Amino acid sequence: MTNKSSSELVIRRLYQVTQDHSKGFEYQLIELLKMGLERFDLCIGILSKIDQDQYVVKYCVTPDEVPLNPEDCFDLDSTYCSITCNAKGPVGIEHMGENDIFAVHPAYKAFGLESYIGIPIRLNGELYGTLNFSSPTPYPRMFRDVDIDALQLMASWVEVELIRREQEAQLQALNKELHHLANYDSLTNIPNRRGMHQTLQKDLNRLSRTQGKGTIALIDIDRFKLLNDTLGHQKGDDVLVEVAQKIAQSLRDYDLVARFGGEEFLIWLPDTNQEQCAIVCQRIMHDIGTIAIAANPITVSIGACHFSFDNYKADDITQLIGDIISEADTVLYDAKAQGRNRLNSVTKVLSAN
Repeated sequence: MTNKSSSELVIRRLYQVTQDHSKGFEYQLIELLKMGLERFDLCIGILSKIDQDQYVVKYCVTPDEVPLNPEDCFDLDSTYCSITCNAKGPVGIEHMGENDIFAVHPAYKAFGLESYIGIPIRLNGELYGTLNFSSPTPYPRMFRDVDIDALQLMASWVEVELIRREQEAQLQALNKELHHLANYDSLTNIPNRRGMHQTLQKDLNRLSRTQGKGTIALIDIDRFKLLNDTLGHQKGDDVLVEVAQKIAQSLRDYDLVARFGGEEFLIWLPDTNQEQCAIVCQRIMHDIGTIAIAANPITVSIGACHFSFDNYKADDITQLIGDIISEADTVLYDAKAQGRNRLNSVTKVLSAN
């Protein structure tokens, strides 16, 4: 068989092995290792990762009698892949024991592998690891150029796929970061209005279907402008951060605190009535009073709107959210007008009648 026809067979088989992305990278890589073992007539196939002076098995195909598993780790110098890394290119050795240098190599002494063919895998120009195939039986013929070509074709796919997976992971991390930036307040690291509305839309839709209840409350730091002007904007920011933390620590896992704007916060307490809300708000007010930044204790005023669905289906959840927040804002204004540092609330029954 000519080199050209042999290479074409490798390309065709490689395409068959790697075209189905739906089965995942692990499946594709294992099938590629099996293809390499069949192509080279060897019995151990490994994709390794080199971590400083450590050789880590990432994927492997071995006979049952060879106890090798993913994440097994060896000193790099004790493996044949140290030869490959030093060579900076493909290496093919048919009979280690007949070579004066390789016969005394630690890998030969430790594992007794006679035949080996391997190639460095590079990721963005940096050494990632090796793709290698070996056997305790001497290779029955010389490794030829066509074997090196086949190995290089397989290595090229592995490198491209690793880069693609790295880029995909980077893109996912970037999308996660962008989502966080879009939905969270940069100072307090709690949801902003956008993030708040997403949660409220989902939860109120659920409550509308189940005829449930809940509480939306607005929390405003008393005399914040005076505090900001007296202590400076940095201390003012510190107060906002600590207030957000104190509120968050006072809530259940499924409650919500969001920065509504300026020195104002919104809390969402699903499945909560007026008495339960009062307990939560008193705890919040107490905890905020322990913040030791200003000379005097920091206080807040709270306006809460309790609501329940009574045979009522909301047609416009966004409008409903706005109406409930407006009710909470009205009683918050009353709380501040009545001397601040207090909780005022109102109850709203959402009825079809």
